Amino acid sequence: MFNQSLMRRKKSYFLSLASGILLSLPWLFPSLGWVLFFSFVPLMMAEDQLSTQNDPGKSSFYFPSLVAFIVWNALSTWWISYVSFVGMMIVALMNAVLMAGIWWLMHVIRRRFSIRTGYFSLIVFWIAFEFLQHHWAIQWPWLTLGNGFSNLVKIIQWYEFTGVLGGSLWVLLSNILIFFAAKNLSGKLFLKSLRWTGLAIIVVFLPLSGSICLYSNYSEKGIVQEVLVLQPNIDPYTEKFSGMSSEEQFSKLLSMVESNLSDSIDIILAPETSLPPMCEDSVLNQNQSLTAISKIIQRYPNVSFIAGALTQRKFGKGEALSETARPSADGSYYYDIFNSALMIDRTPGVQISHKSILVSGVEKMPFQKYFSILGKYVLQLGGTSGSLAAAIEPGLFLGKGQVKIGPVICFESAFGEHCGQLVKRGATLLVVMTNDGWWKDSPGTGQHFNYSRLRAVETRRSIARCANTGLSGFINQRGDVLKMTSLDSCEVIQSRIRINDKITFYATHGDYIGRICLVLSGLIALYILVIWWMNRR
Repeated sequence: MFNQSLMRRKKSYFLSLASGILLSLPWLFPSLGWVLFFSFVPLMMAEDQLSTQNDPGKSSFYFPSLVAFIVWNALSTWWISYVSFVGMMIVALMNAVLMAGIWWLMHVIRRRFSIRTGYFSLIVFWIAFEFLQHHWAIQWPWLTLGNGFSNLVKIIQWYEFTGVLGGSLWVLLSNILIFFAAKNLSGKLFLKSLRWTGLAIIVVFLPLSGSICLYSNYSEKGIVQEVLVLQPNIDPYTEKFSGMSSEEQFSKLLSMVESNLSDSIDIILAPETSLPPMCEDSVLNQNQSLTAISKIIQRYPNVSFIAGALTQRKFGKGEALSETARPSADGSYYYDIFNSALMIDRTPGVQISHKSILVSGVEKMPFQKYFSILGKYVLQLGGTSGSLAAAIEPGLFLGKGQVKIGPVICFESAFGEHCGQLVKRGATLLVVMTNDGWWKDSPGTGQHFNYSRLRAVETRRSIARCANTGLSGFINQRGDVLKMTSLDSCEVIQSRIRINDKITFYATHGDYIGRICLVLSGLIALYILVIWWMNRR
């Protein structure tokens, strides 16, 4: 009896390991997104095996499921270790603990009520969790299930109605139906298995065929803009913040512009933090680098130049200080530092948009309000230490005519609702500025690039993406890649892309699927508490 129990236990861990490996494949090999349709099935088999034991124990499923999610997180995001191995392990472990907790809750609910109730709660809890991953203090939506189709945009054109959480719902439903088909087949209930198989085929192929139809019939909308993207290829470890002065870096950027600029160019796009740090004050236009850009625009007045920089904003006397405020060297004033995007054109002044979604542990220290002493331990990945300040809402650049540009800085491109807010505010074109050189030649750079393809489908906006060391490129309103650079190469690419002023259902309503699931999660939790209290009585 003991040997049988041990064998079942070993089998549950083996099945969990198999699910962890399958789940990681779409992030390691982007063309394998279809694996997600059955990647949870081994884990479901492990849970079913433990649930049908006479005395499985309330916590018996937690640790096998934890194995699956540690493997998934570690294999899919190992590239974070280029910056910090400890940081990567913390991110992977924290995420895995939360994911395993959701499956343990499903396991408990299934044992208390029924298998169908358990799997309904799994769908609701999981999508609510992914929604919270986009919104709580430590935001990490990287492994949202719907992201796994980022390289297969032909099959997820309906994201313009649902966003990536619709993809997560698709994945969960498909796995559950395939699991029920396999479970009935192993029990020799062939008719039931056939019925579940038919439902699985409908759930998988109906959205897929509808998407292909949308893709085939979609036509690009809007006037044409000629965009020039600069990829200077300045290594963040050996050159950007040490080894190469900001003046040398800016000079390299200018030479790339001068040798490729023409009268046909409408927009020039440079990467995140490509300009030297500067102060946001009344003499901003007199900044040496901005003056050099203004001289280019005097010769080409139709050009808008967009680039990233770390900017400082001083607090006035008597003005309330933010949590991220820091004193000047002589203590005479306080200031905030922002990761910013700037646009310079023929109009007076400089348009500035501050990054509003910061990377935890890199650009901000979560809960700094309560643990302010920890702020100084933020990783120094931007040429400065301490937490950066964040904008309350995303900014917008007003170009000429119908052109309104939504600047998206680095990590923000992983947030569909954020890009949707830019579109709701009037953005007809999105530009992504990043510095993916931290991740070197790893799956992380490809994952980040492909998330911009998801944003293009969700919002039906063309996207120009500019990365310091790659990958840079142009993406049309269907999510197709028009042009793309190589990694670790100094390149200038140019393309004609269209602007669009039509607002999609998703851009209007955001992650409504996540909000619905969050409410349902609360109702399920309340119901369970009531039942528990009544049983105690």
